[in-house]
Formats: sequence, structure tokens, C-alpha cells
Amino acid sequence: MPHKSPAKRVEQSERLNWFHQQVADGNHPTATRLAEHFNISVSTAQKDIEFLKKAHRAPLAYDRKHHGFRYTDPLFILELGEPSPEAKPAAKRARKDPVESGLEQGELVTILVADALRKQYRTSPFNDSVRSAFDKVAALLGESASYDRESLDRIIELDLEPFPTLDLGIFDALLKAIAWRETVVLKYFSGQKATVTSKPCDPLHVINYKDNWYLVAFCHEKQDYRDFLVNRILSIEFTDTNFQPYTNFKIEKHKRDSQLFRGMESPVEVVMEFDKFAAHWIRLRPVHKTQKIIERADGSLEISFKVYSYENLLRWVLSFGEHARVLAPLDLQERVHKTISRMNYLYNRF
Repeated sequence: MPHKSPAKRVEQSERLNWFHQQVADGNHPTATRLAEHFNISVSTAQKDIEFLKKAHRAPLAYDRKHHGFRYTDPLFILELGEPSPEAKPAAKRARKDPVESGLEQGELVTILVADALRKQYRTSPFNDSVRSAFDKVAALLGESASYDRESLDRIIELDLEPFPTLDLGIFDALLKAIAWRETVVLKYFSGQKATVTSKPCDPLHVINYKDNWYLVAFCHEKQDYRDFLVNRILSIEFTDTNFQPYTNFKIEKHKRDSQLFRGMESPVEVVMEFDKFAAHWIRLRPVHKTQKIIERADGSLEISFKVYSYENLLRWVLSFGEHARVLAPLDLQERVHKTISRMNYLYNRF
């Protein structure tokens, strides 16, 4: 097969660079436009496009809406070697950043994660509020930042747990009662007793803990601070009675003292071992801020950390099945053993 002359190779390189840049800039070029721009036949232009697809694996697709070609991968970079002087500017622009901005890198990442979070909230009760807030932030940035959503979808993805059901009317009423310092009466469903009771209280704080929202309030009945799960509040009655600020109330102190957030007077060290299979997942994300990991030669590991509560810990370790084992303390080990025994009993009945 005869080889193309160097002049022919340069000419095709210029055509391919031009066509690539037109696609990368979102101009949706066609074989006809390529032929007209370089005064070549349409059949030659079509061969150039096929060469771009096959030889350079360009992810080209015909966009029927815009009647031209587009890239299915916006981050595609065309590398043809040393382009001619006329084609160099296009080649230099070929590496398009998914984000062009004057922001610092840390600030930029924050905005990108916020947009990813916005998408995750589409099925949650906060959808409209989150979308509105993000749009306002984007408007404030003006032209200082722009980004390619399709490119970012390939880079950042957040996989969040399903959001608990939440009545935004009740949530908004709680925030108003806190702001107005107004005593309210909650119609509250008790999970332990499976009954609905009236709870006169002074609302002080709303907090999100382990993906659930809680109202921290001074309960008139108990004459003490209590935590109420917001999605168990069925209704709120305003009393038109204002209470004085609780100057001794500090949310951080309450979290240290509350049974919900701790449950033990002093921290307890938990020690667990994970086999080679599960150890990979433990290394990917920190388990606890106090964690200490001991790596083993066989690929397994031992991890220890201190906790004030076993809440959710039992379910978490059981989620690893036979790949994890509690070494200490004994009472947590016994809880795991009892749970497994109960499960074994239930499944052996069939």
C-alpha cells in the first residue's frame, strides 16, 4: 500500500484538528461543513471523520437535535503529534477543563460537591429548598465560574442513603417556635409505647444526627431536656406563651450528656477484626476519629476506637457478615452473638 506524502499527512492533521475543535466547542460540525471549510469533497471529509473515529477512537456521535456531531465524552483529547502552525492554537485549546473559574481549589471542590448534593436531594422533601439555595449561590458567582455538567457527572458522584420522610410544614413550624421562643404542644408518637401523647415543651434546637432530625427541647412533663424525633411529631400547637432564654443550655454540652448521642458515662474501647475482603472497605473511609488500625501480614486488619454508645454499631458490624468479628468488649460481643442466634432460630423454623 503506497504511503501518503508528508504534505498530505499535514493537511489531514489540520482538517482533523479543526473538526475536533469544532466538536469540542459544541458547534456540531458536519462532513459538509468540513468539506466547505477546506475545499475538499464530501466523501474525503467523511473519510476524515471515519479516520478520526477508528484511528484516534474519537467518541463521536451524531446529534439529531443539532444536526451535527458531538462527543459522548467531553474530556476527549485529540493527539495527532506535532500539528502545523495553523492548527497549534486549536490543539492547545483541546484540553478543556470541566471547570473554568477564578475560585481557589478548595472552594471549587465545595461548589462541585454542593451541586452533586443538590442532585441527590431531588427525591427528598428538601428538593425545592436546596435547588433554590444552589441557584442563588450560582447567581452570586456570576461569570466568575462556569462548568460542564456532563463532564462533572463523570468525575463526582455521591451515593447517599434514602432520606427519612419529613413533613416540611412541621419542620418550618419548629424553626419559627425556636426563633420566637414560644412554648408549643407536640402531638408525639412514642415508638416504644406505640401511643400518641401530648408533650408541652420549650423548643431550643434542631439537630441532624445520623441522617435523622431531632428537636431538642425542655420538656414540661419531665422538667428536663429531651430529644424528640421530628418525623414522629404529628402536629404542633402554638400556645402564644413565650419562655425566657435558657442561658444554661449549650448544645454541645447537651450532646455530651444526652442518652441519644452517647448513652455511657465514659468511653468504651471497641476492638474488631476484619478479614482481607472486608479490610479493603475499612481502609477506604475512616470509621471513627479515634480509630487505630493494626495491619496484618495476611491482608486482614484490627481496628479499635472509643465510643459513648453502641447505637448503630451492632447493625454496622453485622452488615459485614462473616467477614468481621468483635473482639472487645465482651458485652458487645454477647449482643452480636445473641442477634446471630436469634436470626439462626428464625431461619431454622422453615
